[in-house]
Amino acid sequence: MRHRSMHKIYENKTYAVNRASSDRIASHAEFHVSFVYAALAIALTVGFGYAAVLAFLIGFDLPLGDWLVSALQAHGHAQLRGWAGLFIVGVSLHFIPRMAGAPLRFPRLLPWTCGLLAGGVGLRATAQPLLDVYAGGPVRLALRWGMGGAALMEAAGVGLYLLLIVTTMRRSEVDRPAMRPVRPLLVTALIGWGLSTLLATCLSLGAALDDRSVLDLAWNRFGAELYLGLVLLPVGMAFSVRTFPLYLRLSAPRWPVRPVAGLYLFGFALERLPELLSLAGLLSSDGGTRTLLSGAGRGIKGAALIWFVWELDILLRRKAPWTVERVGEPEPDRKKTREGLPDYGEFGRFERLLYAAYVWLFVAAGLDVGGGVTMMLKGALPAHADAVRHAYLAGFISLLILGMAPRMIPGFVHVRRLAHPGLVNATFYLAGFAAFFRVTPLLLPGDLIGRFPLLARGSTYAFGLSGMLGWAATAALAWNLIATVGQRKEET
Repeated sequence: MRHRSMHKIYENKTYAVNRASSDRIASHAEFHVSFVYAALAIALTVGFGYAAVLAFLIGFDLPLGDWLVSALQAHGHAQLRGWAGLFIVGVSLHFIPRMAGAPLRFPRLLPWTCGLLAGGVGLRATAQPLLDVYAGGPVRLALRWGMGGAALMEAAGVGLYLLLIVTTMRRSEVDRPAMRPVRPLLVTALIGWGLSTLLATCLSLGAALDDRSVLDLAWNRFGAELYLGLVLLPVGMAFSVRTFPLYLRLSAPRWPVRPVAGLYLFGFALERLPELLSLAGLLSSDGGTRTLLSGAGRGIKGAALIWFVWELDILLRRKAPWTVERVGEPEPDRKKTREGLPDYGEFGRFERLLYAAYVWLFVAAGLDVGGGVTMMLKGALPAHADAVRHAYLAGFISLLILGMAPRMIPGFVHVRRLAHPGLVNATFYLAGFAAFFRVTPLLLPGDLIGRFPLLARGSTYAFGLSGMLGWAATAALAWNLIATVGQRKEET
């Protein structure tokens, strides 16, 4: 009798907990697919769109106008803040509240956040190159106002985003298992959003007020590195830790995530602090101290990223998957999933994009380690800085987005499968060759290119085609996701 009573009490408590959990989950805001649409629209126009045109003109030695530098800056800003940034904002506003167990406090701000960010990025990317076309008159004045207004719109959008995320994370339990390992990375990303946006806003407003189409080159480059190092890489690491065990059946994140993150942040700060002091006029730009500290920081940062790739175990699969600890066996008549993966192929072979992304992260980190050691010993860079930057961006970040989107977005919009799973293969090949053609020509030694004219010509043409391939990969993703979201509308 007592056993029955205790069993009844247990059932009642379980029911109460499950109901409370269900009510809490039900209060979560729905995913705003407008962030994805905005990211794709910016990527296909002023992001990869500009890249396709610029890379083709440069690679095939065609005439370039005075707008080249402003167009390059506009393209870079659109890729960082529009293509990657809007994806991060949209996914994190859906994923982090569920991971934290705390719904968004102000869900009505989601459309405003998307509109301000997308409008600001698009307006700046349009106005900046046109300032080199219109030398004067009311059109130029309107474009200057557009540059300034775009900066303020972006700043307001980022402010709303930070408000939404910070208020959500503050309501989360400090020791919540899902949040604890990645909390330092997410906090770093929030700080990075704030600092990089403040700098970008000041630079854009300064250019608009001074009637300039080109932002200060050194500070703009520093801002891009700040955004890459404090936002894009930490977010990529955090989401990999939390989602890859589920999507790829990796081992549970019981390795020292926080120490790895701490070492990475220390290396990044040590690498960038001398540059910041130099830009502020507090340290000589050509001094040995700056080169030594930056080299040491670069090497530490690269080593930390290699450590991260090793512990994540996405490439070698040394550790057993987390599913080995599950109790019970699946029913005999249940359809088997793909070998080593938890799905049936309904999302395409998205994992190949993720594996490729982490190969590029390993390559970029290795270049950083080699570059750091060379800077400390010889005071010179062994690899082109643009090659390393695009190994991170075109290699790791873009491939990570192109792989995560077809796996995550269908579930976010309550659809069970991609509309065109086979199209993911096309995305993989297009994006893979785009990254390879973009980075490899810049890594070839100068004496090797000088000895083989055919190699020089081929690498230049490959560079010229890289932008078109990247655009095509993004277009394939856009077609797939739009058709997938359309399935939800048909079902309802």
